[in-house]
Amino acid sequence: MAFRITGIFHPVWCGLLLSVAAWARADEPAARVEGPLSPEKALAAFRLEPGLKIELVAAEPTVESPVAIAFDERGRLFVAENRGYPTGPGEGQPPAGRIALLEDADGDGRFEKRTDFATGLTFPNGLMPWQGGLIVTCAPEVLYLKDTDGDGKADLRKVLFTGFATTGSTQLRVSHPILGPDNWVYLTSGLTGGDVVSPDFPDRPPVVLKRTDFRFRPGGTEYEAADGGAQFGQTFDDWGRRFICYNRVQVQHVVLPSRVLKRNPQLAFSETVQNCPAELSPEPPKGHGAAARLFPISSNVTTADSHAGTFTAACAVTVYRGTGLPESYRGGVFSCDPTGNLIHFDRLESSGATFSAWRAREEIEFVASPDDWFRPVFLAHGPEGALYVCDMYRKTIEHPDYLPVEIRKHTNFEGGKGMGRIYRVVRGDVAPPRMQARRKVDLTAASVADLCRMLADDDGWKRSTAQRLLLERRAPEAEILLKKSLAGSGPEAALALRLLESFGALENAAVARCLAHPAAGVREVALEIAESRLASASELLEPVLALADDRHPRVRFQCAIACGASPDPRATQAIARIALRDSADRWLRAAAFSSIAGRESAFLDELLAHRGADAAGGTELYSELGRLLGASRPRESWPRLVHRILQVATGEFEISASLLTGLADALRNKGAARDAGSLLASLVAPEKGERITDASALAVLVSTALRIAGDADQPVARRQIALALLAHADFAQAGAPLLALVDTLQPGAVQSGAVRALGNMTDSKIATTLLDESRFSAYTPTLREEVLSALLAAPQHLPGILAALESEAIPAVAIDSLRRKRLTEHRDPSIRERAARLFAAGSSGDRAKVYEDYKNVLELSPEPENGRAVFKKTCAVCHRLDRDGTPVGPDLFGIRNQPKEAILLHILVPEAEITPGYSAYILETKSGRVLTGLVASETATSVTLRQQLGKEETVLRSDIESLVSSKLSLMPQSLEKTLSRQDLADLVSYLKGEQKAK
Repeated sequence: MAFRITGIFHPVWCGLLLSVAAWARADEPAARVEGPLSPEKALAAFRLEPGLKIELVAAEPTVESPVAIAFDERGRLFVAENRGYPTGPGEGQPPAGRIALLEDADGDGRFEKRTDFATGLTFPNGLMPWQGGLIVTCAPEVLYLKDTDGDGKADLRKVLFTGFATTGSTQLRVSHPILGPDNWVYLTSGLTGGDVVSPDFPDRPPVVLKRTDFRFRPGGTEYEAADGGAQFGQTFDDWGRRFICYNRVQVQHVVLPSRVLKRNPQLAFSETVQNCPAELSPEPPKGHGAAARLFPISSNVTTADSHAGTFTAACAVTVYRGTGLPESYRGGVFSCDPTGNLIHFDRLESSGATFSAWRAREEIEFVASPDDWFRPVFLAHGPEGALYVCDMYRKTIEHPDYLPVEIRKHTNFEGGKGMGRIYRVVRGDVAPPRMQARRKVDLTAASVADLCRMLADDDGWKRSTAQRLLLERRAPEAEILLKKSLAGSGPEAALALRLLESFGALENAAVARCLAHPAAGVREVALEIAESRLASASELLEPVLALADDRHPRVRFQCAIACGASPDPRATQAIARIALRDSADRWLRAAAFSSIAGRESAFLDELLAHRGADAAGGTELYSELGRLLGASRPRESWPRLVHRILQVATGEFEISASLLTGLADALRNKGAARDAGSLLASLVAPEKGERITDASALAVLVSTALRIAGDADQPVARRQIALALLAHADFAQAGAPLLALVDTLQPGAVQSGAVRALGNMTDSKIATTLLDESRFSAYTPTLREEVLSALLAAPQHLPGILAALESEAIPAVAIDSLRRKRLTEHRDPSIRERAARLFAAGSSGDRAKVYEDYKNVLELSPEPENGRAVFKKTCAVCHRLDRDGTPVGPDLFGIRNQPKEAILLHILVPEAEITPGYSAYILETKSGRVLTGLVASETATSVTLRQQLGKEETVLRSDIESLVSSKLSLMPQSLEKTLSRQDLADLVSYLKGEQKAK
């Protein structure tokens, strides 16, 4: 949960089943309300999309602080009550968290009967029915609770796992146990990780969670890290695809298993998760930065045109699989934003190997309230197909850890404790008696045949409950019935496939038949299963290979992964066909590359033999393959490989240039040639008779690159390919043309490409020329950062940078604290000593004192429009606000909820508070390059660093000399030296969201 709120206790609830229909338009202005509201008034205040109604199911005192719910097979409602949030009980008080058992005793739809199923829990935040009891997440433990004597209270309590982190805030913890369609129980880590052990297996090493989630087989005999790294929410669609969320991104797709990436340790690709919202632009790394637009109707969020709401606390992501809402919602995805007091809905559409989420209705939310005490934090399907909503109902839901100390002193974190509501949303045209009849369910006596038939039910809750009960019972008679279900036309076939595999009763012949199933989702599942069997089941190879030409990208994606399990040359050919067809899809490229370890040369031959019109967008395919070849091939093979590349027809410049660039990039990263200026020439084949030919071909290629790079009539993308190759050319030949392209009259992408190319070279004139005072002062803020990043990354340019600082050609404030630290701690004594003198002279000393000295700028009359100009010039290289900037550091939309004093503190004392997930790192490669930034993603084989201007670079762990975290901020120090007091006042005003007084 990523939360924020503010009032008083109002414990009133009417004994009627209350509901409100969406007769009022959701986009009409909402009347301002002052919370807390009674449940009746809160219900009446909701605005919904047309055709829906919302009903009150339970409220205080029957339920308090609900954060998760689950229905068991008897239709009983279990509620996790996080009563201690945010900081727990007072000193000497017992833990306040509880699990409540709610029952609808009279069948009217209201759950009025309460039993305390479990008490004495710290911060319970997730639950899942299993074997007549509950699996409950309550960090540091995952518990199993069960009532064995029928009194409604858990008398059995067992620790299944322990070791989940509790060091972070109470909202960032393990949560959301859910049985996946693959019959594993998945948990979200809450971004905090842990060293997880099972008391049942004390001799096993802990599972270390780092930017990952967790999963286990029911019964606990198998458990492991799971890809994702979710914050508070996860869900599956009908075919078993998993979706998670982050506070800034309401839906993310877990696309590529890290186990697949591990198959090829030379593959520099560290991502496993796709941000799905189509509105994200540019895309933030794993949720950092930009966010989709929201349209709240509550008063605590600025909704002016340029300051329209965005997700700041996205949680409870839920793919809707029920039957209680109109059909148009099926397969779409819901998510909550408790700070915006709303529930959002997106259409989910296939987009290559992954998905895109699109707002379903313009400027209208699925459910919204003007009551800013409404805090939806969890969604669930009910037995009747309705969508259930947990409303924590708090005044302040943001954790104290995320507010400056001064603000905490004046914030009411207790308002709403003792309150809480549960709602359900249903179709507006369905009569209550019909819905009540559908809610009456008891599957405890259902036969195995009944449960197998239920796998084909239209409703997702019924399918998932039937799957769970079949898994619990493991009845031998289920196998024959499940094999018949494989012929089904929908999700029941995929569920049957996975259940049969879990039972050890799935035959290869059945897998082969499912590989030809008419439903693409079933073919995907069959490919996942076939992958693990290909090494020993040759009869599966032909049907797997046939799917390389499937019309569905997700099927081709799974086929590329499955083919990696077969050494057959035909599998290599199939992977190449997929790569050529889907070369523009980074996920399909990664799947292909993960599958060709040890056969990269054969794969290259297949690509070159079949290249042509199908290779649209293929430059990334060839450059990434070049890097893979360079990383995986021994040095003695490089000249012959270059010879093969240079044989590509001269009319296909993009292919040969991209391959050679990728190869040279890999060799540079390995430290194979620290003198980058001679790298290309050093690769020419040494064999007699080939040296002259290859040297001549290389010279032609470099000359072509120079011509294309300098030709303003060429497409920018083609000029970028040429510039990337020239980064490995000789400065004597390419230096002057590249310097000429660092010109504000050139397109930004061309300038950036030229700067990066120059930064890769060794000549001392590069730093001197690029940092010339007249040049540097004319650069745009973006180009300044490009120049500094390129030069600071290369040790050969550091003396030139220090010289420019010493002569004041560039201001010392341009070097942020993290870069200063690197220079003042450099291994070269001359660099270290010069930097120490330089930055000691320019130090502003005690930053807290600077803050105190500048607090009076807040008394000036501000000009927010000038503040926007200051932001674009000074802050936008790393921060995004509204439509301006780049999402490297935290998105700043939420900062306008903070007082001006706190905003000024963040500006002048960057290290005062570093948001979790934004710790800076210094990465040094074996070639001597040094990169600074945030770790955007990582796998066992590679790390992706997100740098200033949003640039990402993935480095193989085998190429990393060191990776060190820092407590310093990426923000520049001493901004007060380059900004006037009026500028500071204007900047704070703009960040606060103020508008000029009229």
